[in-house]
Amino acid sequence: MAALPLGVRALSVLTVSPMKFRPIKFRTFILPLALAAGLVLVLGVGLLGGLALRTPLYLLDRGGQSIPEAFQFVPKQSALVASVLARPDRLAQLWDYLADPRQRPTLRTDRERLERAMLAQTGLTYERDLQPWLGEEITVALVTSDLDQDPSNGLAPGYLVALACRDADLARSTLELFWQNRALAGDPLAFEDLGGTRLIYSRASGRSAASSGFPPLATAMVTNRFILVANDPGVLRRALAAAQSVGDNLRTDGRYRLALKTLDSHRIGLLAVNLPQIAQWLHPDPSANAFIHAPWSADRPPLDWGLISLGLQRQGVLTEAAWVVSPGHQLDPHQQVITDWYPLARYLSDSLSLASVGLSLPDLEDHLSPWLDPWLGGSASKGLLTQWVEDKLGSGEASPLWAKVDQRYALGLDLSAKDKPLQGLMVTPSSPGVLAAIDTLEERAQAQGLSGGRLDILGYPTTVWTRLSLRQNVARDSANRPLQVQTEVAGLRAEVGHDQVFATSAELMEQALGVDQRWDGSLAWIEAVEAFPQAGESYVHVDWIALEGYLRQQIPQFRLWETVAKPALKHVQTVTLASYGQTPQVHHAGLFIQLQNP
Repeated sequence: MAALPLGVRALSVLTVSPMKFRPIKFRTFILPLALAAGLVLVLGVGLLGGLALRTPLYLLDRGGQSIPEAFQFVPKQSALVASVLARPDRLAQLWDYLADPRQRPTLRTDRERLERAMLAQTGLTYERDLQPWLGEEITVALVTSDLDQDPSNGLAPGYLVALACRDADLARSTLELFWQNRALAGDPLAFEDLGGTRLIYSRASGRSAASSGFPPLATAMVTNRFILVANDPGVLRRALAAAQSVGDNLRTDGRYRLALKTLDSHRIGLLAVNLPQIAQWLHPDPSANAFIHAPWSADRPPLDWGLISLGLQRQGVLTEAAWVVSPGHQLDPHQQVITDWYPLARYLSDSLSLASVGLSLPDLEDHLSPWLDPWLGGSASKGLLTQWVEDKLGSGEASPLWAKVDQRYALGLDLSAKDKPLQGLMVTPSSPGVLAAIDTLEERAQAQGLSGGRLDILGYPTTVWTRLSLRQNVARDSANRPLQVQTEVAGLRAEVGHDQVFATSAELMEQALGVDQRWDGSLAWIEAVEAFPQAGESYVHVDWIALEGYLRQQIPQFRLWETVAKPALKHVQTVTLASYGQTPQVHHAGLFIQLQNP
């Protein structure tokens, strides 16, 4: 009898029939799993319409497991960590219970798509192979953006997945069966004992791995409580070493402990975000990565790490965020509440993709920075707030005005226009500083060749700045035709009572000045603001469809992420951000993701 392969001999304790197996492409497997583990936090509560307050569902009342135990295996410098703190089948039961019966086939289809993305080419199914032993936690971590730390040969991220076990024997059997089938399919296996923990991984690496059809994969079962999976055995070694060293893993990290104390314990998920590491992963060119090399000042110390807790609400997912300041820095503590924002917010029509109200426009950039800059690259938050002005009036022209709006404001942007300059609207009460800034803006506009004029819009005297140009005539008989003068509106300003209204298009100005004719005393996004457990000092409300289109243009990788996350993202309706204030060490914020009703 021919000798069995090494991997089969090592796993021959099982007398089972091999399941049908195709060689796994680990990148196809682990990347969707990493993304889906975080996105299932949204999809897992999808379509929460029809929920009555009397519904005794514990996931809504109390959340899932409160703390991720697997954080003990995550090195504290990991770029991104996502934990789902309830089993996917429990979330599925919630979907089916709450959804309209007519929508349940659609929900099942979405779950099947998500499962295929998570378990692509593994030969496994959730119901048959994972559900019988899986516990109440799935944790996924981007441990390193580059395994060999050599940017010259491209980035090779290192991923870790921790699956909690409620039936250790069944989990071990499933794991051994998986590797037995890998061995039978011709994958050369290696076995390693590390401090009493058995590591199993493919011996193929580098080009040989690619040619063999078995990209590197490594697993370990730890203390009968967790199955660890990684795309490189070195990641598992780092995870086990971190668990044995106090202060090297995320669970014992001071930032994590500080942030966790400030968050509510009722949650279904937890995200830990290392902002500089995320920026380096997504934007490896240091010269283009302004977030890592930002010129932080005493007035704006860096927030470089955050913990985000995700819970359930009637209409979607409510998150709390604690952004921790860098060591050696302190924030200016404050906790203000904007209470009289209706008179300004009413100028913002429902047609605007982004609407924001707050107490200080310069502070809005700081509030948006940890949510946008590491992902979009550079100073994306500043660009979003100033681009709509500078596209019309010139680079740097927004700064004089923005610096003076350290008072109540309403800001609206239209993100829906493709391949066109952003259009925006800003309203703030008149003050000596604002009026002086407007005078400066007008002087600089004239210096750039813009023409100023006056016109009447709905009975309000309005200043308009225009740019004149000659239209190029390319017709064959252009010599016999006169040149045409083209007029472009660069900006408009009007005074309504005690409020200054500034816009970059006549349409937006007309909508704002016509507020008394159209406003019925309500706001389309007030329901989203009321979802927050406490009042904030600023709010930013965004229509997701418009934001999705904007992100496609700004982030090249977003199209790939969108494809993987489509079953979840298609249910998102709006996103609302609230800033609650800050202590010397932590900035507090909230994010509400409103989902479409079935």
